[in-house]
Amino acid sequence: MKYLDTLLEKYQIRKTKDQKTAFLAWAQEEIEKMGYTSRVEEYNDTFKCRNLIVGNPETAKVIYTAHYDTQPVLPLPNMVFPKNQLATIGAQLPLILVMVVMCGVISFLTAHLPIEDPMMSFLLSELGLLAVLAVFLGLLFFGPANKHTANDNTSGTACLLEMMARLPEEYRPHAAFIFFDQEEKGKVGSLQFAKKYPEIKKNGYIMNLDCIGDGDHMLIVAPKKTPDEELGALENLFARDEGFVTEAATAKHANYNSDQRSFTRGYAIAALHLHPTFGLHLKRIHTKRDTICEKKNLQFVIDGCLKLLKQKTEEM
Repeated sequence: MKYLDTLLEKYQIRKTKDQKTAFLAWAQEEIEKMGYTSRVEEYNDTFKCRNLIVGNPETAKVIYTAHYDTQPVLPLPNMVFPKNQLATIGAQLPLILVMVVMCGVISFLTAHLPIEDPMMSFLLSELGLLAVLAVFLGLLFFGPANKHTANDNTSGTACLLEMMARLPEEYRPHAAFIFFDQEEKGKVGSLQFAKKYPEIKKNGYIMNLDCIGDGDHMLIVAPKKTPDEELGALENLFARDEGFVTEAATAKHANYNSDQRSFTRGYAIAALHLHPTFGLHLKRIHTKRDTICEKKNLQFVIDGCLKLLKQKTEEM
């Protein structure tokens, strides 16, 4: 898996404009060597972003996607429990507690300032609280880059490249690949793409790869109205007897907040760990401990994605 190795060695941080430009230049060079055509689409709404598009999404039977942007480093991991929202909320309590304590300190200090005008004291207190909120939001969106992004989302980015390299020639016209930008700032890249291509937003079959490198429980999240027989078929496509457990669930029962949510027919696949009490979960992401991307995981996802493309092509 040479693309994974190169990404981890040279392009693991993709947060600033220059870092993204370097990655895009390298990726396009490698994609051209594979015989594909690619283009970079730029969008300027909300946050500026650049999506790398390979193939023709408007005619593709399956569009494989992954976000290539990386996140700021946080003091606590972004713990996500897709099938247990209470546990997800609970995992954020330490950060919320820190904010509450800081707000309490600000309120206490402003209440004891030698200011006789109660309105001025109130305004200072409110400004202090807003400053605390601004600091936390600033860290979430613009904080120092996380230097370790093996799972989130170097894993998905590398998997797209590896998949393209292995895709048989006869299936290439039926697949497209999109590397989305600014997912970490609110799925900006995928939302802008969906806005530009409403037909793809409505009818495009999207398979999104996000955090597939760390964990042996593969969760496929399908649109809410996906029938049970399709869920079973997806589980079979991605089933392989090599120590992995595959489960497919609809978005009604599994909340996975990634780029597939920008599309009506958006599916996601992620590698998770199983907690004995709280269930399937992501761990270590958004921290310096995000250093694990198992090559066997990428191979597992590639095998399933190629089976999916073959199935969709044969349905023509």
